[in-house]
Amino acid sequence: MKNSLVNIDKRQRDILELLQQKEQMTALELAEALNVSISTIRRDLNLLEEKNEIIRNYGYCSYNYENKTDFDQSGPERLKQAIAREASKYINDYDTVFINSSSTALKTLEFVRSNHLTIVTNNVKINYSPHKENCNYILTGGEMRFPKEALVGDIALNTISSMNADICIIGCSGVNIESGVTTKILNESTINEMMINQTFKCKILVADHRKIGLTSKFKIADISVFDYLITDQFCSEKVLNEIRNTGVKVIQIE
Repeated sequence: MKNSLVNIDKRQRDILELLQQKEQMTALELAEALNVSISTIRRDLNLLEEKNEIIRNYGYCSYNYENKTDFDQSGPERLKQAIAREASKYINDYDTVFINSSSTALKTLEFVRSNHLTIVTNNVKINYSPHKENCNYILTGGEMRFPKEALVGDIALNTISSMNADICIIGCSGVNIESGVTTKILNESTINEMMINQTFKCKILVADHRKIGLTSKFKIADISVFDYLITDQFCSEKVLNEIRNTGVKVIQIE
């Protein structure tokens, strides 16, 4: 059968192989390479995105190397850790902190030295993060979305809207002057927006160079609402200067 599970599985493996060979491809390019319809490719891409195998942006998609268990962690993982370490410096004793579903934002807790914090997050993976005895940890509740293990929906929004935070640390899928800060998932965009709106002192955006200049599906906020962008040294200086011109302080880690 043309659309048997075996054929679908093989086609999706072929898509992943093509994306590993090239930095990025459009849906049309993939359809032509595999000699299938554009609608078939789009269905495959939807499934692969749900499994976190690929990263989709407007006009093209790319392979998600972070999802490989044998991926060399000396690259992106070290960048995330360095960005998270820098972000942790802005958290002070007795702060209430919003952290979204971003893995980079969550890593901040590995480096924080402040005490008597209240950490509020929709990221269920906080269960696997280091915990301090003198800090409080609040999960928003809500509908759990896999594979990110993020809590979304009205319950999560109601929890966040009932609180005010001193600082929020927000990760994203894309940062672009024209499109703002964006994410791949609609429900998460509303959660992130609420966290930003309920933060009254310091708003920090964490994003490595692979996110800078990109646009994803759903807007979280204009870049100008953030006080800081913490990123790495591999970003386009032109894009970073455009971001600086919005009033955001850009911090590049080594």
